[in-house]
Amino acid sequence: MKFTDRKEWTYDPEIFRRADTQTALGIYAEAVARHSPRPYPVFYEVDRQAGASDALWHVSLSERTAFSREIEMPVLIKAERPDWRLTKVGLVPHQKYKVIMANRWLEKMNWFPMRGDFMYYNGYRNMIVNVVLEPEAYWQQTGVWMGLLCETVITADGDAKPLINPGLPLAPAEQSPGGTTAVTASTFGQPPIQPLPEPDI
Repeated sequence: MKFTDRKEWTYDPEIFRRADTQTALGIYAEAVARHSPRPYPVFYEVDRQAGASDALWHVSLSERTAFSREIEMPVLIKAERPDWRLTKVGLVPHQKYKVIMANRWLEKMNWFPMRGDFMYYNGYRNMIVNVVLEPEAYWQQTGVWMGLLCETVITADGDAKPLINPGLPLAPAEQSPGGTTAVTASTFGQPPIQPLPEPDI
């Protein structure tokens, strides 16, 4: 979603033009850029015009998720302690991140994060599950917020073919019930995987 389309986050123009407000926004954006991890995390905006989308997660319901934009932006990332879960494959860490985004950088990129958008960071693709405006994020008693908080989790690949490079904006295709995969040769530079013949018993 574009930054200007989020009408509930607009402010009083007179307060927004005040010198102290602009100074506070600039200082916050500079601090985020200075302490952001390098290279900057890359965000993928899900193309919600490509087809039917889920009303809760705002993600595409088609076979392949399409991305409308790839945005490289400085953010502050706070990693929470992994929550270890016992699954069929053993103990798996459920890693969560808290991503702080500055108002100025979102306005410059003309992007407002939504649930279902993706972030590539530290070798993993994360999905945004919540977008929160903390009470202390507002500049004094005005309606102008310095930055917002996005809560992300590492997405599970499921039974999809693993991504060769998760930093590229490609989504894996799920395997069909017949055992073949819907991944094309043009996507990964490899021929489609053929099912193994049934053994004679």
